[in-house]
Amino acid sequence: MKKLTLANTPTRIEQVQLMDADLPANLFVKRDDMTGISVTGNKIRKLEYILQKALDDGITDIITTGAAQSNHCRATAMACARMGFDCHLLLGGREDVPPEGNVFLDILAGAKLRFISGEDYNNRRDELMEDWKAELEAEGKTVMIIPMGGANGLGSFGYVDCFDEILAQEKEMGIEFDTVISTTGSAGMLAGLLYADALRKTKKDIIGISIFAPAKNIKEVMLPPILAEMNEIAATDVVVEDPHVIDGYQGIGYGISRPEELEFIRDFVSQTGIILDPVYTGKAMYGTISELLSGNWKDKKNVLFIHSGGAFGWTRSKIDQMLGDNPY
Repeated sequence: MKKLTLANTPTRIEQVQLMDADLPANLFVKRDDMTGISVTGNKIRKLEYILQKALDDGITDIITTGAAQSNHCRATAMACARMGFDCHLLLGGREDVPPEGNVFLDILAGAKLRFISGEDYNNRRDELMEDWKAELEAEGKTVMIIPMGGANGLGSFGYVDCFDEILAQEKEMGIEFDTVISTTGSAGMLAGLLYADALRKTKKDIIGISIFAPAKNIKEVMLPPILAEMNEIAATDVVVEDPHVIDGYQGIGYGISRPEELEFIRDFVSQTGIILDPVYTGKAMYGTISELLSGNWKDKKNVLFIHSGGAFGWTRSKIDQMLGDNPY
């Protein structure tokens, strides 16, 4: 299957040691936050496949969507700048907020931005992308819409590649990971890992820690169409039975941080030098450590957490919430 080469892969695997926690299993991190600087994170693996198809199909313009500080949208904008596509981002958020973090980088990459209300983002984003596509096609453009998070069957093959990297690294390191953890938002990364594990018959415990949707919704609504599309593209009949998705670490809402989560992130970074973000990896790693220390994962021996990036999500408001009045 053809794909572009945009990410710095294979990404390294590092073991994590925490001074203030006696973990009952060995914890490792696969550093997909190091896939690149401007394209850092897990989304670029998906975009290698999606944008290859865009090139093959003669696409001129790309439309995608996400929250205002979407890592996927930033990675798409940067990849489009590199490959010569015009990029259009439909962002859920307020236009009157000074641009920072991912939004600033979207602008720097030359993307065209449209902001919509939270209500429209939740209920009408697909419709509004279609409307924008029709506008551009009326101007003679050839347009591809990429779904939120790049979560489709084609893009998810990027995490089949990642899974195969892990298998090769296991041999190099002389270790076997019984558990692989995926931060789960739009479910594309999780779908790719589940598909690959079933395809390779490796029987690892692939765990998605949800930071957004209820686990039931991920398992019953979000994953099935992605997995079905992967089977169709690859002409396979891979069956994923009872995906392991964990609820309880969404906190008080998407992108909203609790004090205990921020305190955990600060402690973790100060002990490992690995940056977590407050929206995705901070919550998922908080969930991983919590599950290990609670005794829920007594059968685990070697746990691999895939770091999906997100460092540009440290906006001014998040920094102020973390540091308070006495940052030093």
